[in-house]
Amino acid sequence: MSITTASLAELEESVDCLVTAFAQDPITGFLLQPGPGYQERLAQFFSLLMRARITLEMPVVVARGTSGIHGAAMGYATARPAWPKDLTEEWDRFESAIPELTERMAIYDEISAKGKPSAPHYYLGVIGVHPEMHGRGIGTQLLRSFCDISSSDPLSCGVYLETAEESNLGFYERAGFAETGRGRLGRATLWCMYLPQGSR
Repeated sequence: MSITTASLAELEESVDCLVTAFAQDPITGFLLQPGPGYQERLAQFFSLLMRARITLEMPVVVARGTSGIHGAAMGYATARPAWPKDLTEEWDRFESAIPELTERMAIYDEISAKGKPSAPHYYLGVIGVHPEMHGRGIGTQLLRSFCDISSSDPLSCGVYLETAEESNLGFYERAGFAETGRGRLGRATLWCMYLPQGSR
């Protein structure tokens, strides 16, 4: 298994992997609402995020094995540059096509803002592994790779993330993350977690 920086040539395969990985995720479920067309909404969502972050040269890594891409992780460095105009317009069309997505995003953002550290940090917005590949250490490798990118940046004081899967808390805690806040996303709980630089 190799962890490498993602390219746009790997977009489709990476998005397919993430759609499967996040099929039951409470965060994307809250934002995009399961039901008819949910997989298509997930695919659009991850495609937009990945294209924007690759274009802006933000951290995006994939786990590739002999049979293809088995996981991916992506987020932002300490600065969040504005998206290119074409992707911003595509996001606006996507958001307006999903009833009340804007309101649900505001709830999510409010919880997240309270849990974020004030010091400059990297944001791990997405990390997912294909369900058939769980238990092989791929998530650990992706997480370590993302944290290593943050560690190599002298401007970064650590890595911040959120999860709404209680079963993920132990995984992140073992990596050195600690809870910084929580809130309700519909029926789910959103946990905010932070790994200060040098604490691994």
